[in-house]
Amino acid sequence: MKKTEFLKNGYLVRDDFLSKEQCSQLLNHIKNFQNSEELPIIYRENSDRPLHYKVINGLQIKNSLQEIENLYRDRINKFICDISNLSLVPLNNEIIGANVNITPSGGTYRWHYDRNSVTALIYLNEVDGGELELYPLYRITSPFNKFSFLQKALDLLLMSKPIRFVFGKKVSIKPIEGRLVVMIGNRCLHSVNSVIGSEERVNVVLSYDVLDNQDASNDNLDNYLYTQIKVTSSDPNYQKEIRK
Repeated sequence: MKKTEFLKNGYLVRDDFLSKEQCSQLLNHIKNFQNSEELPIIYRENSDRPLHYKVINGLQIKNSLQEIENLYRDRINKFICDISNLSLVPLNNEIIGANVNITPSGGTYRWHYDRNSVTALIYLNEVDGGELELYPLYRITSPFNKFSFLQKALDLLLMSKPIRFVFGKKVSIKPIEGRLVVMIGNRCLHSVNSVIGSEERVNVVLSYDVLDNQDASNDNLDNYLYTQIKVTSSDPNYQKEIRK
């Protein structure tokens, strides 16, 4: 039943996946981490909705937030394999594999597709605003590759407001404590609406792919998402890294 639902709809929502006690414990660990290590505020301008948030990356999680690392490699991994009927594994790129996104008041997350196949989101608190907005299974895939100019043009076309309004079917998912959302990240266009009020929105982001499709290395995109470094491209999503 759940496999059919996930594959047909492109996403799945499971409430109370984590208990209030588990969420509170993780929030305390995250708060302690922020007290010990200052996180930069990432801001990248975008014509529609900017990228405005703080993030704890996967290496930091591996070294300091073992409970989240365990969720990533055990419970959530098993769950997403069950509902997708795929042999999904954590990403080789440890920086992006498991993250904690911390969105401040007024913060948003730009419209995008993920570079991996399946993404799981766990909300640790409830705030006003900050809804996940997504268009499930809303992508035209280029016959070439995901870094091609054609793929970028197709994605930009579908991201435009008039096209989304006519051809898309938007789903809005409120951040609720303990709620799990799993989506086919590279086929669902998604974004985070503005957070209202003074409380930060905190959620865990866990990314998976099949073993032979681990093409997630992109230093420019990593710098864009995790640092304040100026990048050479306005959208590094479509810039394939060349390895020497």
